[in-house]
Amino acid sequence: MPRFEGRLNANEIFASIFNMIISQEVFADNIKKTSNRLVNKAKTDGTLFGDQKLYYATDVLSSRDWLNDAEAQNLLAVNRPKDPEVQSIEINVARQIDLTLDNYLSKRAWGDENSFSQFTSVSRQWIYETKKIYDITTYNAFFGTNETNIGGQQRTINLSAVESDTSLNTEEKARLKAQKIGEHIANLEVDMTDVSRDFNDYGFMRSYDDEDIQIVWNSKFANAITHIDLPTIFHKDGIVKGLDNVLPSKYFGKVITEDGTVPADKIIRALKEKKYGSKDYFAGEQLPTGTSYKAGEVYEETDDIICKVITKLPPYMSGFEVGTSFFNARSLTENQYLTWLHNTLEHLKNYPFITIRKN
Repeated sequence: MPRFEGRLNANEIFASIFNMIISQEVFADNIKKTSNRLVNKAKTDGTLFGDQKLYYATDVLSSRDWLNDAEAQNLLAVNRPKDPEVQSIEINVARQIDLTLDNYLSKRAWGDENSFSQFTSVSRQWIYETKKIYDITTYNAFFGTNETNIGGQQRTINLSAVESDTSLNTEEKARLKAQKIGEHIANLEVDMTDVSRDFNDYGFMRSYDDEDIQIVWNSKFANAITHIDLPTIFHKDGIVKGLDNVLPSKYFGKVITEDGTVPADKIIRALKEKKYGSKDYFAGEQLPTGTSYKAGEVYEETDDIICKVITKLPPYMSGFEVGTSFFNARSLTENQYLTWLHNTLEHLKNYPFITIRKN
């Protein structure tokens, strides 16, 4: 049926009267399955006091030859540790959702109190559903586009030879690619559990517990590695760990650092929620061809990022979240507001944020 345009249908027997509307139902099951989202795992409470959280990173000391009795002359030597690196995560992003409702004129659009109450309830529910969507899409787009090239945190797997081999069928290609990806990640996990300076932005000496290593997959690659292939590559715990964290492929890409216009031959997506033209776009939504954008607010979706490997999720910190309302006695309307603060998203430099891509 076409969109309802407000016209009743003429009765089939009595042409002068019209068939009534049976009922009105407002859909309330809009946003589902949010308990295990990546952003929920990254959330950490802030406070109303202060606006920054400081993370201190220290480096390894050094040893030297012991000189026996000659050490007496060094008894009062001062050897302080190196200055720590201090990273600030600042709660400095303020957002608000507003909604206007009334209990008078808009009631006339509904056939009974139940239908009107259902619409009003769903509309109020959308305030919190909208914030939920904002949190999920903003964090996912940040996570899929954030990169660092310090040390060994940029890695490439050669899959081009397998993909271009015409002697292989689709299943064989999937299995060989899965084996190459599995081998690379297995070797990476060994390297990360060893002591090295390769996997943090400070170049400090670190090692990581294999239980802390998390893989966040691009769904395009995670789904290509079938359950049949997985047992030949990963042990059981590895399967669980890997499949717990899968992001849709649309969130992976490269942030555009210059002003521009969306071309016809590229997929450009919003990095943050913003209105372009007359439409509001959440992070991860594709912008139409010809849309003008500013540097740092969009990204180009790419198909080469296989996964991200981390040991600690970048924090998503909340300063406060408060719902308020205001009744306008003159217009008989009620404004509902939801206001909150969160931090500018960035990865913690003390921990790995590794990007694995195919060539």
